[in-house]
Amino acid sequence: MSHIDVEAHRKDQTLETLNDLLKGELSAVESYDRALPAVEDKPALRSDLQECRASHELRVERIRRAILDVGGEPAHASGAWGLFAKAVAGGARALGWRTVISTLEEGEEHGLKDYGDAMSRLDERLRKVVSTELYPEQQHTASMMSALRRGSSV
Repeated sequence: MSHIDVEAHRKDQTLETLNDLLKGELSAVESYDRALPAVEDKPALRSDLQECRASHELRVERIRRAILDVGGEPAHASGAWGLFAKAVAGGARALGWRTVISTLEEGEEHGLKDYGDAMSRLDERLRKVVSTELYPEQQHTASMMSALRRGSSV
């Protein structure tokens, strides 16, 4: 492979990795949007879910900027985020808030794995963005869902 081919391959791999992360974040935002109706009568819990949703929305914007900086086209559609999309098809309210929180926690744990896996496929600059900006936020939202599932707060 020529130097140009290697560079093109790296760019393609970087864009694919970033778009995979973006799809996961878009799915997370959608999942929180679907979950919020299940906690309308629980203001503190609703506030926690809104905080997590906002964190994912900020990550969507950060990843979009990174993709554009690399010269790529950000994905517009979300990916699958665990079982949540299927589970809420019948309505989040019907599931009950405990099931919703457990399912969101599962999605957050999946997100942690996705960020961990992405690190080795990114160049040093983007690895730093993930490790210092995105992954810590993912850890925070995962911790919040875990604490909520256990019945405590962060």
